[in-house]
Amino acid sequence: MVIKKLWQKIKGNKKEYANRFLKFYHENKARLNKERRGSYHLKQKDGICVRCKRKSLKNIVFCSYHRKKQQEYNKIARGK
Repeated sequence: MVIKKLWQKIKGNKKEYANRFLKFYHENKARLNKERRGSYHLKQKDGICVRCKRKSLKNIVFCSYHRKKQQEYNKIARGK
């Protein structure tokens, strides 16, 4: 990854981004996704809802509230 960035600097290929937030995301994409996956698995293991801080249902990553919301969403999405 470091060599790739150095090569791009030497070569002079600059990517244009719409704003600084997109630039940050694309330059740190691998690290950010790794952190997100890690926190998801930690919450899953500890029995905490992955969308809030309530206790999750057994063998499910959501609390009762978010479980209901997800079921409603799935019903609508699958009905199309």
